[in-house]
Amino acid sequence: MPEESILNDSLREIVVGSVSGAIGKIIEFPFDTVKVRLQYSRSLSSPIFTSTLDCITKTYKNEGIYKGFWRGIPSPMIGASLEASSLFFSYKIAQDLINISQGNRINTELPFGQRLLCGCFSGITTSFILTPVELIKCQLQVDNLKVGQANYTSLGHVIKTILKQEGARGLWKGQTTTMVREAGGTAAWFGCYEYTLDRFKGDRGPDYEYRAHELLVAGAMAGIGYNASLFPADTVKNVIQTSETQNDILGRGHVLLL
Repeated sequence: MPEESILNDSLREIVVGSVSGAIGKIIEFPFDTVKVRLQYSRSLSSPIFTSTLDCITKTYKNEGIYKGFWRGIPSPMIGASLEASSLFFSYKIAQDLINISQGNRINTELPFGQRLLCGCFSGITTSFILTPVELIKCQLQVDNLKVGQANYTSLGHVIKTILKQEGARGLWKGQTTTMVREAGGTAAWFGCYEYTLDRFKGDRGPDYEYRAHELLVAGAMAGIGYNASLFPADTVKNVIQTSETQNDILGRGHVLLL
């Protein structure tokens, strides 16, 4: 019975995570593009953009709406389902394993601290899927900003170029910083999400059915917690993943510290 329950719960988490991840990626992608471009610009000795508004204005003027703000979306759209489902799947599995190890029913609610650990485990697991997805995404997002270099023609072109120049390991460039970001960021995500829901539930008991607006608020707080917790690690990751060589990484790291 426990094994069947774990399987059913896990399948549900995969489906829900896949759908929510794909939809969320479409909505958030233009904002992510501006963020990555600003991080890339700041790592250069002569920044391309002076502000967020300057980045938005120049991107729209030079590249238009889709090519400017949604370029590179095929990669995260393909990876969004895997990413989100992996997060929820591994988070649920971690909770179930802790409950089983403690002799509890698998749906027993864990203390807040243990849920944070489950979130950390979920982030570490998902980072191995997320690194190549974000690498391709970041390369396409800043591709048009690189002067004197041939632009990528497609997602497949990026993958072929990386494999040719760096081999399969090249697809996991930035893995360490992605893992650090995801371990802390995902713990913060689930922590804020669970804490907000706990506040809404109050003393109403474990059978309380959350309302739609409560789930939306919890999701919003989770997003804020994720992005605010380890944003410096995200900056370093994007600088690494948009660089061309090791010397390029070191040089940009020096610029970031100034």
